[in-house]
This record gives sequence, C-alpha cells and structure tokens, in this order.
Amino acid sequence: MKKMMLEYLNIIAYTITGLVFGLTFFLLILNFYHYRDINITYKKCNNDKQIEQELITKLNKIDDNIKNVEINKYKGTEDISSLSNINNRLSMCTKSINTLEFQNILLNEKVTIKNVYDMIQFYQDNIANECLIKQLYELFLAEDNKINISNLQTIAPFIRKNIDQLIKAPDYMQKVIKNNSSYMFSSQESKNELYNQTKDSYYALLDNYSQAIDFIYDISLWYKNIVGGYKNEEDA
Repeated sequence: MKKMMLEYLNIIAYTITGLVFGLTFFLLILNFYHYRDINITYKKCNNDKQIEQELITKLNKIDDNIKNVEINKYKGTEDISSLSNINNRLSMCTKSINTLEFQNILLNEKVTIKNVYDMIQFYQDNIANECLIKQLYELFLAEDNKINISNLQTIAPFIRKNIDQLIKAPDYMQKVIKNNSSYMFSSQESKNELYNQTKDSYYALLDNYSQAIDFIYDISLWYKNIVGGYKNEEDA
C-alpha cells in the first residue's frame, strides 16, 4: 500500500514538473514572438538627421557662449561671484547632455521602441534631472540661491514656466511606451499601430529635446549678453 502511494506521488510530482516546464517553455516562446512583434523599426529621413545634428551643434554653441567669457576681466556692475556660478552651472548642463550616450541615441539610423525608451530615460536623467532641476532650477529659483543679477527677477517667471513644462514633457510618451509593450498577441493592425506610435513618439521626443536645448541656449545668450558686451568695447 505504501509503495503504491509513493508511486502515485511520484507520478503527480512528475506531472507537475512536466506542466511547469511546459508552461515555462510556452512563456519563453510567447515572449520571443512578443519581442519580435514589438521590435518595429522606423527608418529616419534626412531631415531627422539634420535636426539631430543641429542639436549637437547648438550644444557646442552653448559651450562657446560660456567659455568665451573671461570672468576675471569683467568690469561691469554685476556680481562676479554670481556670474561665475551661472557659468559653472551652464557648463555642467552641457556636460550632462552632450555625452557619447546622447550622440549614440541621436545618430542611430533607425528607431525602435527600445530607442524611444532610451530617449525618454536620457531626457529624464540627463536633461530634466541633471540640468534643468539640479543646475538651472536650483540656481535661479531656489529660495536660498545666492545669485545677485539685476534683471534676474524679470526673467525668473520665464525660467520657472519653461522648466516646469520641460521636465513634464515626456510623461505622456512614457505611458505610450508602457502600453505598447503590454499586449501578448498581436495582429497586423496592432503592428501598424505600434509602428505609427514608435514614429510619433520619436518625433515628439525629438521636439522635447529641441525645446530643452533651445531653452538652455537662450539662457546662455542671456548670460553672454550680461558679461560679454564689455569685451567688444575693450577691443574697439
């Protein structure tokens, strides 16, 4: 009787083991096809590449705007310590954005859902957090900042409004990406929809990148106009 019970238990154990392995294999196959289905590719056009190259060029122009200013020769009325602080913060912004990762993300020939996800993550980590929040927001808008520039109060509302908008910009795209990866069985219609969403998400994010870098560039011009004008007078 005991031997028969052990045999029954062994049969049940083997059956459960077989079902577990079968389910695991099924899920692996399902995930493989799911990955293949969502790995839709959008090929960039020449205009896309031109816009991406312009972003890199504009980041270099921001660097030029802050590096060509010699604080130690400044003879104006603004606080030199504040000007130096702005210079350092803008420099940190460009360093956090203009990285090899940034160029790799932008210069891919094709866009997949994974590339779009990488664009979102880079935007949130390097542009929103490292630059807009840690550098510019803390510099211009934090209550304990030590910036003493004559027209700062005039431009502060403009800076606050833009930063608030820019840090929230990719939130919708993140929801779209999560929805795109949530289905398990696909049809041709869902694949077409995924292709369109991948393409649209890429363009929306590229616009977010452009707006953020344009904003940083505008601040660098504002900074250059404050401290850079004296050089022309001196050289004249």
